[in-house]
Amino acid sequence: MKIWMEDTMQQPAKKWMTTTEATAFLGVSTKTMSRLIREGIIETHGHPLDRRKKLVRFADIASLKEAADKVAA
Repeated sequence: MKIWMEDTMQQPAKKWMTTTEATAFLGVSTKTMSRLIREGIIETHGHPLDRRKKLVRFADIASLKEAADKVAA
């Protein structure tokens, strides 16, 4: 017999986000995001279902935001 305990279930962490989502998460302009990508600060990967979109690792964006918050403080 299986016991379903919804409160113990955790949703898996998000591993990827689009560059549009990353732009909103960082709170920067699209121009700044393009510059960060062009300068190699943020690495992009092709979207498997939509070749027009680029994906970035959530961990990379989160660490960049954390570093920026430390500098700002």
